[in-house]
Amino acid sequence: MDERRKVLDYLWKKGIVATPDEVDEIMRNGGINFLIEGMNRREEVKRFEIIKSREYFEGTTGKSESFRRLFQDRFVKIKKILQSRVSVSSPVDIEFAKMHEGETTVVAMVRDVRTSRYGYVLEIEDLTGSVIAYADQAIGETLLPDDIIGVRGNFKNGKLYVKEVTYPGVDNAQKKEKIIESESAIAFISDTHVGSRMFLQEHFMRFLEWLKNSESGRKVRYLIINGDLVDGIGIYPGQEKDLEMDDIYEQYSKLADLLNLLNNEINIFLIPGNHDLVRIAEPQPVLPREIRSMFNDNVRFLSNPSYISIEGMKILLYHGMSLNDLMDLIRGMKYDNVLKMMEELLKRRHLAPFYGRNVPIAPTPEDFMVIEEVPDIFVTGHIHVHRTGIYHGVLLLNASTWQKQTDYQRMHNFVPDPCKVTIKFLNKPGFSVLDFK
Repeated sequence: MDERRKVLDYLWKKGIVATPDEVDEIMRNGGINFLIEGMNRREEVKRFEIIKSREYFEGTTGKSESFRRLFQDRFVKIKKILQSRVSVSSPVDIEFAKMHEGETTVVAMVRDVRTSRYGYVLEIEDLTGSVIAYADQAIGETLLPDDIIGVRGNFKNGKLYVKEVTYPGVDNAQKKEKIIESESAIAFISDTHVGSRMFLQEHFMRFLEWLKNSESGRKVRYLIINGDLVDGIGIYPGQEKDLEMDDIYEQYSKLADLLNLLNNEINIFLIPGNHDLVRIAEPQPVLPREIRSMFNDNVRFLSNPSYISIEGMKILLYHGMSLNDLMDLIRGMKYDNVLKMMEELLKRRHLAPFYGRNVPIAPTPEDFMVIEEVPDIFVTGHIHVHRTGIYHGVLLLNASTWQKQTDYQRMHNFVPDPCKVTIKFLNKPGFSVLDFK
């Protein structure tokens, strides 16, 4: 069969009718091989979509006005989410409510929470003003500064007596676990820490071999690495003795060499973490161009956080520094119950809801950390434990590390859970987990 006939037959099988001039153009550019490669690229674009990611974030002066704009944007976005709840469908402004005593509903940010003899005293505010509110033990004990909530209660003498609080959250009826008719699978890992002497390279190579050579591994069309790609330099006290290589560019070069061993048909997505070569303040932009140039074309670089869709499965990726804040602020939180911490972030519809704690927040005009759309899968890393679960139809994953325990972690009595790969077969419920230890 001649080359032109191959082109026409291929187009016919795809349901495409081409003009003679279009066929001539295909023949001039390489014939059937050019056509197949171009069609594969078109189909690849359809298979995944980067919904939310930034190569860079707008710079600010760092003055109080910048932070005011950030919190105003957060408030407006989360208020919109709250107004979709039946209990908060018709809120009024605080200043209006103070002039009209009786039962009403407001949307407000918690400025301060204090215990009292009879429960909790709150100071809450919106864009028009602030008010002192009183809540009983059951309502007040879950509230934290910077929470944005719907509040129903009675206004009397310029004060609010709280009856009910609504978080933006995930509506119980809103989500069902999504199943997609596809033979593809996604592999999730995190915290590779290449460049560390504790990087488990032998185990990582075993994982790469599985991807290339096993029947199940060849179903993996997408690989996501959720931050702390390399170990970095000067991240924690005494790190220098833990490093295999003390040049961060060499660390990325080694990671690139490892990932470049994989077939180009696997789409790889990388987000940064607090060990990577970007600013530590969140949100974090994608890695710089000189780093990206080390990797093959099948590697896509995303910001932290980012939001992608893979064959219709919507995935929220966040490295997870704010998990440390949740452990400090919410009683009973520990590394072991990271899934509960992830639920708290979804409940508040924000990835770093507490300002002035462990996570430095960049005062960008837009609050990029608001969870405006509930994902199908929510992925974190950072704390080096592996956990999977489900919350109102959202699959939760804290992805596993590839670094064994460092002296610094041992000093803090932290035991990592390394070398686990979480696989999401798009046509099956839940996750599958493989252990490469």
